[in-house]
This record gives sequence, C-alpha cells and structure tokens, in this order.
Amino acid sequence: MPVVLRALRQTFVTALAVTVLAVPIATPWAALPVRGDLVVAGMSMPVEFATAPGRPRDLFIVEQGGRIRILRDGVLLPAPFVDIGPLVLAGGERGLLGLAFHPKHATNGRLFVNYTRAGDGATVVASFRVSAADADRVDPASRGELLTVAQPFENHNGGALRFGPDGYLYIAMGDGGSGNDPGNRAQDPQELLGKMLRIDVDHGAPYGIPPGNVYAGSGGGRPEIFASGLRNPWRFSFDRVAGDLYIGDVGQDAQEEVDFLPRDAAPGANFGWRVVEGTRCTGLPNGPQCPSPSFTPPILVYEHGEGCSVTGGVVYRGRAIPVLYGRYVYADFCTGRMWSAARDRNGAWHAEALAETGHQIAAIGEDAAGELYWSDLRTGDVHRLAGDPSVPVAIEYYNGANGHYFLTAFADEAAYLDAGAFGGAWQRTGYGFAVARPLESGAVDVCRFFGAPATGLDTHFYTGDAPECAVLKANPRWTYEAVGFRARPPAADACAPNTRPVWRFYSDPATLAGVNHRFTTDGTVHAAMLARGWLAEGVAFCAK
Repeated sequence: MPVVLRALRQTFVTALAVTVLAVPIATPWAALPVRGDLVVAGMSMPVEFATAPGRPRDLFIVEQGGRIRILRDGVLLPAPFVDIGPLVLAGGERGLLGLAFHPKHATNGRLFVNYTRAGDGATVVASFRVSAADADRVDPASRGELLTVAQPFENHNGGALRFGPDGYLYIAMGDGGSGNDPGNRAQDPQELLGKMLRIDVDHGAPYGIPPGNVYAGSGGGRPEIFASGLRNPWRFSFDRVAGDLYIGDVGQDAQEEVDFLPRDAAPGANFGWRVVEGTRCTGLPNGPQCPSPSFTPPILVYEHGEGCSVTGGVVYRGRAIPVLYGRYVYADFCTGRMWSAARDRNGAWHAEALAETGHQIAAIGEDAAGELYWSDLRTGDVHRLAGDPSVPVAIEYYNGANGHYFLTAFADEAAYLDAGAFGGAWQRTGYGFAVARPLESGAVDVCRFFGAPATGLDTHFYTGDAPECAVLKANPRWTYEAVGFRARPPAADACAPNTRPVWRFYSDPATLAGVNHRFTTDGTVHAAMLARGWLAEGVAFCAK
C-alpha cells in the first residue's frame, strides 16, 4: 500500500461509508497503455469472432475454410464446433464469413452462418441448432437455408452477421464485386447486393420482414433492405451498451470508411457508394448528384497512404483497459494499423493511432466480458488486447444510491472497491484515463478533496491548479485527502497534442438534487451530462 494511502485510509473509509461512492477513456501503442497478447497460434484463416448467450466462457472463431472453433477460457478445443467445409467455396474473399447466435440461444440453441456456396459462389445464410447430446457440437441435420443471393463476381461478398438490439438479424452484403460496382447494384433498391439487410428469423418462412424496413409492405424495393450504398461491408458491429451500429466499408482506390447509425436511426440510410467513396465523389454515372444531402456520410475516413482495406471493429466495453472504454477500435488489413476513435465534446469524431501490429487483421471481436481480440490472417494467430500495468490509470466509480462519482489512481484503493467494500455500493462505470507517471516532467499534482454530507457537499473534487488547491485546503467544508494523481495542466481550456482534455462537470443544487462533480474524457459522456442538466466547467487537466 502506498504511504499516502496508509495515512489516508481512515479518511477514505469514512468518506466513502458516509456518502456510500463513483468511471472515462484514453491512444498509439506507446501513448495508450495497451499491449497485444498472443492467445492461440496457427489457426486456419480465422476471419470472424462471435459469442453465444449463456456461454460466458466461450469465444467462437470462424475459419474461412468452413470450420468454427471454440476458445474456452483461453484454450482452443481440439474438435470443431461445426465443419461445413464441403458446402463452402473458400479462397480470396470467399468462404465461411459470418456467424451469429440467436439472442435466445441459451434456450433454443439456434445459430446462423453466412458462406459462399460450393459450385457457384452464391451467398447463403443458413441456420443450425446445437446438438441436443453435446452443446459443443452443431447438429448438421438441423441446417436450414434462409436466404440465397447470387454473386456475379468473386469479390465483395460482405459476410458478417449480427443480431441488433431490436432482436432482428442484420446481414452485410457487398456490391457483387469486380470494381466500381459495374451493375450499380449498391444504389439499386431491387438488388440485395451493396446493402445492409434486416430480417426476422422468429416469424415467417423462412423468415419475416421487420415492419420498419424501408420497403416493407410499400413496394419500390426489396423488403429485406435496411440500408444501402455499401461497397464491401466486411465487418460491422453493434455497441453492446449503446446499441449503435458501426460498419467498416472497404473502399475502392482512394479512401476507407467507417459508417455509423445511432440506435434510434430510422431505416433507409444511403451511405453513397458508388456515387461517393468515403468523402470523395467518384464521378461514376447513373446516381444522384454528388455531393448529395440524401447520403449519410462516414464518421471516419483514411486515405490509401495509411492503408488499403478497413476491418470494422467494436466499441470496447471490457474491464481490463479503462482508458479504452467507450472507444471504437478498428484496423487496416493491409498495414496492420489499429486505431481507436471517439467523439469530442462538440460531437466530432477523432481517431488516434493505437497499434502498428504488422498483422493482416481480418477480424476484431469481443468476448462475453467485452475484452477485445483480433486475428492475423497471415499466421492464423489470435491476439487479445490487454492493458499495460506499468502506466498509471485513474479509474472512475459510481454510487447509484446518491449519484456520486469518484476517481482513484491507487491500485489497492481500486482493488478495495472492486472487492465489494461498503456493500458493493461503488461500481466501475467502465471509464478511466491514463495519468502522468510520478516524476514525469511537465505534469502537476492533482489534489483530491472530499466534501462530506455534513458540509452540504457530498462530493469528491479534483484540481491540478495549485492556487485552487490551496484555497480548498483552507476551506473547512473540504477535506484534503491526497495527491490523487499527476496530470498535465491545460492552457486556455485546451490540451497539448498527444494529450486528452479531462472535462469537469458540476451538478448545480439549484437545479439538481445535491452537489456533485464528474470528470470525463469521453465526448459522449460530455453530451449526456449536459442533457442531464449538469454544468460544464471546462478542461480541468489533461490526460495522456
């Protein structure tokens, strides 16, 4: 236990017990405290990950040739979960490409796959059930085809499957291939190619049409269509917390893009291909004028100088890397670069370099706990993203009983709360940010104060401003607890490059119940706090 904590423990325990206590995020392999750990080596073309409800120990890994493997507690089981190799035409962009488990898989045993069919390369979406005799095996006799789509060329098959927060199955379809979408299929509402499809696997034969789909019951287009204007949406995902949709759409010659739809977005978005590639008008004929207000622009774009094929990722919602919580992690297949992205306080998206892996990153997925994995198609290796324990991190906690937020960068203090101190009243919010090392030049001490309920405050407060710290130390309403951590000071409400602003919020008791403060680096949290009526007080200090 640090010396400061030995002296502080009684104050800390008293403060948290009285208020009964309250968590944000953070960047390049060297800037964000993360590392990659090898989990399993030498698989056969791993191209996708999936988890199954009711099976928290298992991560399912799709091999392009037609097998699905089970990684259980970090160990690859020797026998495949299923092998449909004889049904699959594999090679290049073809193969077994997608897997999704029914939301009620724990009771109905259903799962769905997306593959290109042996013989003609058509896309097939099929269902299976787990064997009644062995939950680690699929019953091959249970196979049923839901959807078949002819593919005019070998490439741009899309392939990913996901169940959305609405319970429907989403199917990513590429534009049919070749180059520049010669059939203009992505903009053709009578074509399923170049679209995001949405179907109801619980009603209808072999499936039903969700009533909200853009052409459901109205004609004018295929009723399965949820969104259009996609080139090759190789990987997409839903944020498991917010329910938002992220699509990595592989570009043509100039740009790679990530598209986004919030959870409450209406069906019918058009992402613009082949009229636009990323933010660039292609000049190809037979489409709306470019630029067009009818298109939904990407949230993230990078040029082919930085890569050549985007691999869509996931929003990190695990526990091991608080600095990454709430950030969207994606990669480039050709260069092995990984980025993380999030919104600032104005709602603008910003990407930061996360890693230079050197891998051919074919898929990024998450396990049941929200921890992040990626596959290297060149070697067949699977890696897990992990935190770097040598870098100090301020972790946020929240006490739902009194709406109190709390930050700590002390490892044993965090362990104390994580172990269920104070009846488990204090829970991690998931958020955190990297702070300066003890002797790091340019950093300042961040003073930690507690205002007890008896003083009319009931809040923790943090400041890296020395005069403010001195004033609060002299104020009997505030109890100085410790130097909570060290951070960089802001200049004119802004932070230096390669650092991240930590915004301070205040709950005004004139309009909200009680006094409280919250400190966050996350732009989505910033917007949410404003919507709740909290007052933004600017940049408190700068995190790494």
